[in-house]
Amino acid sequence: MGKPNRSKLKRTVFFILLTALAFYGICQKHADTLPYIHFQLVDATNSRPVSLGHIVNTSQRKGVIADMLGYFKMPISIGDTLIISAIGFHKMAIPSWGQFSADSLYYPIRLTPKSYEIKEIRITRFGSYQRFIKEAATMDLPISEQEKLQERLEDYLQKSIKSMKLINAPPATGGFVFGEDWFSKQNKKILAKEAESKKWTLIFKKFSAETVTQLTKLQGAEAIKFMEFCDLTEGYLLTASDYEVRKKILDKFEEYTKQNNEHTNKK
Repeated sequence: MGKPNRSKLKRTVFFILLTALAFYGICQKHADTLPYIHFQLVDATNSRPVSLGHIVNTSQRKGVIADMLGYFKMPISIGDTLIISAIGFHKMAIPSWGQFSADSLYYPIRLTPKSYEIKEIRITRFGSYQRFIKEAATMDLPISEQEKLQERLEDYLQKSIKSMKLINAPPATGGFVFGEDWFSKQNKKILAKEAESKKWTLIFKKFSAETVTQLTKLQGAEAIKFMEFCDLTEGYLLTASDYEVRKKILDKFEEYTKQNNEHTNKK
């Protein structure tokens, strides 16, 4: 009586394991055949990329991390739900009802920044306004490097003027105004250089040889030649979004390929 029951138990356990393995294989095959959809995480207030966000497909039990520019790809089908979280932003859940297509370049996901309320902080050093006036008048403030340079310039010019032995020269009592104007001009030049550098950094981030190679597979001199063919203006590159620039590159690439094919056929 004991042996037949034990044999029957083994057959039951074997059948359960076989069924579980078959079900796992079917699920794994289904997950491998799902289309990969490309996304980008961006700030909803200024459209800037959100780096290193965490994305989980709860239905497929799969998770990924976005890159430094917010890009990621995820297998997704109808009925799945994406859970997105990023530091400093509200968590978002996106259900899939068939709105995503693998043919699209990428879909932007706009995350809303968190706002934190900070209670009012009062920092008081002086007990009364009279005490503030008294201590402020006697306070020994440190001299900045610009002020030190200004003093050295004034001292140098004063010594130079005295050594000239000018007759009826008016005394220098109004300070050295030219130095202040010179510093102001230098500061404006520095600010202009910084603005120019930021402008070109933004342009190269959207439109560069690396981006062209990634989208068109063109490399080296051919990629540079195609960039000249695109003829995208600075104004357009500064105002257009990353998606708009990438779409424009792909459209121009179609024109570029068609033009090259026509030229080859004429030969």
